[in-house]
Order: sequence, then C-alpha cells, then structure tokens
Amino acid sequence: MDTRLSEFRPIRIQRYVPELDLLNNPLLRSNEKEFLADFYDFLEEELDEDLRRLEELNYLIEEPIQNKKKEIVVQIIKKLSKNGYYSTLMQEENDYGIGRIMKNALIAYALCGGRWSDYSERYIAGNWSVEMTRLAGGTLYCNPVDYKANQFQREKFLKPVAVDGQIGASAMTEFNAGSDIFSMENRLIEDGDDIIIKGKKVFITNGMIANYIIVYGRLNNGQLGAVLIDTEDQQLNNFRATRVHTYGMRDAFVSRLIFDRVKVPKENLLHGHGLDIMFHQLTEERLIISAEALGDAMKKLQYSHTWALNREQFDNRLHKYQVIRFPISENIRELNLLISALIEYARELDARPELGGSKLMAANTMGLKIETTELAFQSSIHCFRTMGGRGFIRQYSNQIGLLDPYCMIHGGGSNYVLEDSESRRFFKTKPTQRKKDIIPKIDKIFPENR
Repeated sequence: MDTRLSEFRPIRIQRYVPELDLLNNPLLRSNEKEFLADFYDFLEEELDEDLRRLEELNYLIEEPIQNKKKEIVVQIIKKLSKNGYYSTLMQEENDYGIGRIMKNALIAYALCGGRWSDYSERYIAGNWSVEMTRLAGGTLYCNPVDYKANQFQREKFLKPVAVDGQIGASAMTEFNAGSDIFSMENRLIEDGDDIIIKGKKVFITNGMIANYIIVYGRLNNGQLGAVLIDTEDQQLNNFRATRVHTYGMRDAFVSRLIFDRVKVPKENLLHGHGLDIMFHQLTEERLIISAEALGDAMKKLQYSHTWALNREQFDNRLHKYQVIRFPISENIRELNLLISALIEYARELDARPELGGSKLMAANTMGLKIETTELAFQSSIHCFRTMGGRGFIRQYSNQIGLLDPYCMIHGGGSNYVLEDSESRRFFKTKPTQRKKDIIPKIDKIFPENR
C-alpha cells in the first residue's frame, strides 16, 4: 500500500538560490569547487536514481522493504568506494590538490543536501541517512583502525573497508551508559589466545549490515580496549544485530547489537588504550557531522523557500508574510556563517594534522557540531511550520527528510552536557553579534603552534 495522496503534488524545487549554493561561495578555492562540482555530477549520474528508490520504499506499508533497502544502500557504498568517495584513507593523491578532511567534509555536505541541477533542471536528491552510513564506515571505523592497526590488522580489517568498499561500523554507545564511555559495561575478556566479547550496544549505524565492526569495551584490568571483528556477513557465532527504528534517518540501518560471549582471536585486539583509540577520530567526526547538518539545513531551506513562493493562503503567497520570510533569511545567513567556520577548520586540520590531537581544536569542533545540528533542527521546524498540515504526512516528510535532524540534535549527549561549557565559547552569541568574529583567527587559538 502506498501512503501518498494523489491530490497532493510533490514539492518541486523550481528556483535557483545563489545564497544556498556552495559552489557560489567565495570562500571556496577553485580546486575545491572543481572537486565539489565533480561530486555533484557523480551524485546526479550515479546515485540520484538509487536515492529516489530509497525514498519510494518509505511510502510503502504492509510490505517488507528492509532487504530491498539493504541492497540499495550497499550498492551506493560500493559506487562511492569505487570513485574514492567512501573512506578518504588509503587513497592515492587526488588530482584536485585538496586535503583529505576538506574532501571528506565536501562529500558529506553534498550527499546530505543534494543540489539543483542546471543540466536536468531539477533538484538532485540528498540523503542524510546514506551519508551517516558512509561516515560510520569510512570515518568512524576506518580512522581509529588506521591509527593503531598493525600490518596484519590493516590488511585484514582496514583495506577491505577503506579500499574495497565493505561496510564498517563503530560500536561504542550502550543501553545504560549511552555515549558516556566512562560508564561502559561491555566486556572484552582476555582468555588465553582469545578475546571474549560480552555485552550489548545500541544506536550503532550500519550494525546489521556491517562486514567489520570495531567494538569498544573493558579489558580484564578495567582499562578500555578496542577489538576488531569480522561479522562473517552477519553470521558470526553468538552475535546478533537487529534494526532500531527511529523517527528520522529511515534509510540508515541503526541497530542493536548483542555479543553473547563472542570469541575472536586476540590478534584482533588493537594496541593501546581504548579511550585514545576512540577519541582519535572524534575531531574529524565532529567536522563531518557539522558538514552533514549544514547540507541538510540547506536542503530544508530550499524546500521552505520553494513552498513559500508557490503556496497561496488568504489571497497571498506565503513569502509575503514576515513570519515565513524572515526566519528563512535569518537561517540562510546563519548557514553561510557556519560554512565559513567549517571551511576554516577543515583547511587548518589538513595543513597541520597534529591539531587533531589538540583538546582546544576538539572543543572548537564540538561547538561547531552543536551549532550546526541546532541549525538543521531549527530549519526543519520552520519548514514543518511553513508547510502546515502537509508536514504531518509521509508524502512530504519522506521527500524532505523532515525528521532526520531530530535524530542528530542530541549530538551524542553533547547538547545537554556541553551546552554551556567551553565547547561553545565561540558559538554562544547570536548570528548578528557573531558576524565579525564567528571564526577566531587560528593563530590566536593556537599561538603555541605558530
């Protein structure tokens, strides 16, 4: 059964908005724009049809769609990997001369937001769920493995994901501990030449489709550790993964994992403290999630803008009402200010990789992540409000991805733990106050590195 109502027309983006086009942003360099333009072409030619098939499946009820979605998502990741867009590790130098982290951020922004195509004269789909699949495997799995893996582990566990496009996942969050890693209960029991994994994980993106998973837990001495597992195409003994259905992110395989004394060779254990391994990728992850949120906010603003121009109520187009028009304009200004911060941080991390271990840079990127996910959330709320009753139905919520930001606003607990802490010290003022100083000069933030 298809839940759509034939009397309601799809929203069709019909008007180009220069302020919402990243290729029109003067802060991007010519080589960065060239890379982004090529990725947009790839998105239109290779992924658009797959992304629209995922959307179509979300309109169906009383029909099993999970396996169909799995096939499409795995196919998308294979296409991304083949073209060097999945993991940005273990790749030959790109022809664009841009840094690895900047490349990762541009992919995230574009894949979440999509773009108006002048060639096709239509809006090319974006999908935050699929981008989260890419992030979970290409960054959250690959980066810590690359950081600590020995040669054997790199060949067996890193190369299949980073080079061959297998699905990776990172298992950290737990039922009782959430993302509070100091309260983690999962056990990594050292037993001779084996590691026995005992515990549960939840909200693990890719969990039930992953070929490889990095699992964090406590070793015999209480220290945090990290072990790599091959799920044997989800057939590993004593391992079970089931889908967690969330309000948004309907195309992401968010999962519950059960490790009922799963036995793996001790050679799969990564050397070093699990806390260090876990945090190694967090600065980049925060930047990439910021890029995702900005891309999603851009998409919501496109749809709000289109709906306001075309929908008529009480003999006026909606854009003539200040309560509709002003928030769109305000969010567009906020979007471009935060894009500026994203670009600055990504370039600096590429130029000086040692800043990836800086606590100050980690705090700055966390502040950016909180602010960008809040912008995506607010843009979605305003889009919902602009659409009126139509926002209640799948017909439009699927097309726009209205509820996706609702799954990301928590920020891994960061919003309520770090709301007023140092992670937000550069992002506390209102956009009008922040206009001149939203991006602190890097030489002022890190004078010791100059």
